[in-house]
Amino acid sequence: MIGRKAKLIWVGLGLIGFLACQAEKPFTLDDPSLGVKAVFPGEARMAKYSEDTPFGNIDWFSTAYAPSGRLDVACYVNVGNLPPGTKGGSTSAGVLDSFEAWMKKRFTGFTRTELPPAQGPGFRYRATVPTGAWVEGIVVVRRGRLHHAQATTGRAGDPRGQAFLSSFEVRK
Repeated sequence: MIGRKAKLIWVGLGLIGFLACQAEKPFTLDDPSLGVKAVFPGEARMAKYSEDTPFGNIDWFSTAYAPSGRLDVACYVNVGNLPPGTKGGSTSAGVLDSFEAWMKKRFTGFTRTELPPAQGPGFRYRATVPTGAWVEGIVVVRRGRLHHAQATTGRAGDPRGQAFLSSFEVRK
């Protein structure tokens, strides 16, 4: 009887391991009202939240992929309307500089690379967090909105994060 229980336990553990290793189905976000498109590594969830920023309070429309029980990858796209006024910058360049300064308070080793004119105005960045995770993202200002995509991975150059950021598109 003990042998049978042990076999059932091993079969159960094998099945759990097999299911855990199954590749996730990519999730495509294609939202004309937000003006963005991105392909996430797996099922993403949508939410709306408010956050105090250098520009004032912004209501973010967020789509995020953060698989439960796994800390090796998280991806999100946030889109928020810039509040009226000039707090945080009156030009696209000023807004991007303010956003960069705000990001530098959150991350270490922050580096910024300007996007080509056809993709911007905006920039791509790389940084690390205190846990050692690698963070890469893209920020674009268009039509009075901030468009922000970010991938956090356990190592630099993770193909899931790279594929996600390569798929990120802000429509004109």
